[in-house]
Amino acid sequence: MTLELQSENKILAALPREEQSENKILAALPREEFEPLNEKLKPVKLELGTTLYRPEQKIDYVYFVTRGVVSLLAALENGATVEAGVIGPEGMAGIAAVLGADSTPNQALVQGEGHALRMSTADIRSECRNGGKLRDLLLRYTHTLFTQVAQTAACNRLHTIEQRLARWLLLTQDRVASPEFTLTQDFLSRMLGVRRAGVSVAANTLKQAGLIDYRRGTMVVLDRSGLEQYSCECYRIVREEYDRYLTP
Repeated sequence: MTLELQSENKILAALPREEQSENKILAALPREEFEPLNEKLKPVKLELGTTLYRPEQKIDYVYFVTRGVVSLLAALENGATVEAGVIGPEGMAGIAAVLGADSTPNQALVQGEGHALRMSTADIRSECRNGGKLRDLLLRYTHTLFTQVAQTAACNRLHTIEQRLARWLLLTQDRVASPEFTLTQDFLSRMLGVRRAGVSVAANTLKQAGLIDYRRGTMVVLDRSGLEQYSCECYRIVREEYDRYLTP
C-alpha cells in the first residue's frame, strides 16, 4: 500500500520547527523562503516496508525526509530488485518529479521508519519555477544523488559482498544517526541484490572482525572507524560529495 493511500491516522500533528529543520534541504532555506513553503508541507509517518511510489506509477508527492531511510530500488521484469541509492534527512524522495518526469522506473521503499514532510508534485514544481534557494539546493542534491547511484553501480560490479555490505551499513547509519537499527537478512539481500546465503557469510565476516553485531533482526555497528577502513572507496567518494555540496 502506498503512503498516499494510507488512512488519516497516519498523518501526524504539525511538527515543531526544530523537527522540520532536521531535513537539511529545508533547514538551509532562509526563513522568508521557508515560511510560505511550510504551508504546503504535510507531516507523514514513514513506516518500515511502505512503498512511497512504484515503477512507472505517477509521482503525486515528494517527501522531505526528517527521520528515517528511503531506498531507491531498480526493479527487473522478474520481480527482483536491487538498491540503487538511499535517501535520508539530507534529501528528498521523488526528485524525478522536480526534473519534469511524471514517473520513474524505480521504486521508493521505506527501509528505516521515521517521518517526512510531504508536498504535492504540483506545489514543488511551482516553488522551483519561482527560483530561489530551494531550486538551487534541489539541483545540488540531484547531483549528489546521481553520484551515489553511479558509485553504487560501480561498487556492485567490482567490489566484494563484504565491502558492499560495509558501505551500505555506513550509508544507513549516517541517515538513522544511530549505531543500531532494524534489519533482516531477507531485506538486506534485496538491497544488495545477492542471495541470503551470501549476506549471511558477509555479515558473519564483519561480525568475526568485531565491526558489527547482528541478532534477531537488529544490526549494531560496534566499530565505525574499522567499518570505514573495511569498506571500499565508494563510501568515501559519496560522503565527500555530499559534504561538498550539501553542507551549509
